[in-house]
Amino acid sequence: MSESSKPPGDRASDPFSPIGFWEQNACWVNLYGDYDYLSAGYYASQDYERSGFPVYPTCKDVLDSIIVPIFLEKAAIHGQKVPEYYITNAYFEPPVLVDTINPFMSRHSLVTKTGHQERISKSLTRNFKYSICCQEFPDGSQISHFRAVLGWSQQAKHRHLAEKIWEIFRMPLAKVRLILANNGDILLSGLKPLPYAELTRREHDFVNQRITWRK
Repeated sequence: MSESSKPPGDRASDPFSPIGFWEQNACWVNLYGDYDYLSAGYYASQDYERSGFPVYPTCKDVLDSIIVPIFLEKAAIHGQKVPEYYITNAYFEPPVLVDTINPFMSRHSLVTKTGHQERISKSLTRNFKYSICCQEFPDGSQISHFRAVLGWSQQAKHRHLAEKIWEIFRMPLAKVRLILANNGDILLSGLKPLPYAELTRREHDFVNQRITWRK
């Protein structure tokens, strides 16, 4: 392989770059796990894309995944159950799960009682400048999470959803947020970072059985 054809972040020159080749999908996978806008993980994907190498997630994949209303809409388009939601930059009606839509802030708040909407909205919108996404959260619902690693989860009950996260969003590593509705529905609610350094031994083994690391 010539120097010009070597992918960015070659492990020979950058041994701390968690990017490897997944032969089954004929692509490079960016396993930083934190792909927030302007992060090292985001720029790693950008470098591979600009160099013409097939890599997941792409920058578009990242933005489709971490911008909550886009995540919800894309999941719904692909047949996944998601909560009802709306976008506002001021008033909202509890009970809701509120997420920021702001390139400089990633926060959420579960608001179940009235009386604090203006204070919370002012904080999460940066004085009503940015929008927020409000997911309806019926009484009796619960928030749950599972970890998705290359379309797989240690928890057998969530493996089907982990496969869908990979198929739809091409996110190699993610903490998947769910709303467990009081009618028994399991609703996709959002994705959060799962840094490579936080993988369990079993998750590391799963990755290493599929990824070829550059020498």
